[in-house]
Parts: sequence; C-alpha cells; structure tokens
Amino acid sequence: MALRIATVGTTADLCDAIGAAGPQDVGAVLALVGHESAVVRKAVAVQLPYLTDDEPSADLLATAIRLTADLDPQVRDWACFTLGQQWQQVDSPELRRALAGRLDDIDLDTRHAALVGLSLRRDPRALPYVRAELDRADGSVHRLAMVAAGAFGDPTLHPLTLRHQSGWDRAGQSVADCARRLTDPSGPGDDVLDGVAALLRLRAHGFNGDAQLAWWGCMTQMLDIAPHRAREFYDAVRSRLDGDERALAELRTKSALAVDAGLLEADLLDVE
Repeated sequence: MALRIATVGTTADLCDAIGAAGPQDVGAVLALVGHESAVVRKAVAVQLPYLTDDEPSADLLATAIRLTADLDPQVRDWACFTLGQQWQQVDSPELRRALAGRLDDIDLDTRHAALVGLSLRRDPRALPYVRAELDRADGSVHRLAMVAAGAFGDPTLHPLTLRHQSGWDRAGQSVADCARRLTDPSGPGDDVLDGVAALLRLRAHGFNGDAQLAWWGCMTQMLDIAPHRAREFYDAVRSRLDGDERALAELRTKSALAVDAGLLEADLLDVE
C-alpha cells in the first residue's frame, strides 16, 4: 500500500509510515526530506535503502547526499552510513565529496560513518584520517577506525593496527584481527587461506570439515570489511587446491567465495 502522507497524524505515526515504506512510496518519502522535524528526517535517512530493489536512483542518491549536511547529527550519521556502507557498490565524485565533507564533523558517529565509506572506496582523502585515528595520543581507538583501516588496506597502517590487538570485546577483537590481516603487506595469512582450502577439500571428498569453519568465518568477516579483496583471496585458495579437481570444482561451483569474486560457475563439474 502506498504511503499516504495526508492521513498521518502525529510525528510518531509519520515515522511509522516511513518505516513501512517501500519502492512504491519513493516520491512520498523523498518529499519529506525538508521536514521541520529532525526525527522525521532521520526516519527518511534510515529508510532510503529500502526504497529500491535495485541500484539507488539519482533522486535517492541526491536525497542521501543532501542529508549528509543536515543540521541534526543523527540524520547526518544515517545518511553517511547509507551512502558509505549500505550503498557501497555505488561510486561517484558527488558521493565521495559528500562523505569527505563529513570527515571533520563535530559528531563522532558521523565522522566514522564517513570515514568507513570513503575507506571502502580507497579514497586517498581517508588515509590520513585513518592514520590519525589509529595514532591518537591517548592510545584509544574506535572500532570503526579499525574497520576503516581494514577496508582501506594500506600496508603503512599495519604497524598501527598491531598496537590495538587487545582490550576488545569479542566482536571488537574480530575486527581488530581483520584489520591486522587486511593491512599486512604479506597478505591475509597462510593460516586462513590454508584453512579455507582444507575446508573445501574435505567437503569435496564427502567430509564436513567442521574444524575448519572458523577459518571460513574469518575470511567472510574480512570480505565484509574489504569486499574488493575477494578475487585475491579466491586466487590464493585456488592455488592451494591445484591438482585436486574435486576441490577445485567445490570452489568454482559451490563456494560463497566464488560468488563474492564474481566467478561462480553455473554447472557442476563431473569429476570422477
């Protein structure tokens, strides 16, 4: 059912209606981008990714870019998150300028959302900010700064990531480990690549490979942070499977790694 702005009563009702909006409601939701209530504008920013089933339209992108400069910090934060991460497959000079314009934002969450978004695109404007975040005088670091370091993947950040490998909760520790691996000039680690190769080999020959699942999880998290590394990881795992045609078939035709690398083969290989 299309969103009917005229029938909405309170601000809470309007936000509920926005939260239920879909692609058929794009026009009605975008018309609220200049609403006097920051709560409503935030609801618009949050809902933008759910207003399309495909690539965001020019109007959706323009709305998100506009909201990155909103007076309210929560609106700016959500707009930067939408542009930077939820639409990370999209890239344009205008999008990058909007994110770069928030790198010095007074709001911490907005700054980090912009930093991660630019780092995912390896925009050079992000690198000095990531370095500064990892090299704070008080030794503190935000989890999203480690995400940005891993997404950017610059080897010069590796020594800085090594300073922040302890003191995290479980989720933060995983991010810290990924940042260390993704900035390592020698690659993500033979332990991960060997572990994933072993998992595929075992599955290809009828075993479950449960003991190797942790390595698959580690690689998956790295690719969540740095999806552009998928082909690199795929090639590294493939080289470890040379000579084992069943395992190579498992990699090429069944693995999520092949999907991430854009190399999944549709037909299963008939391997005796």
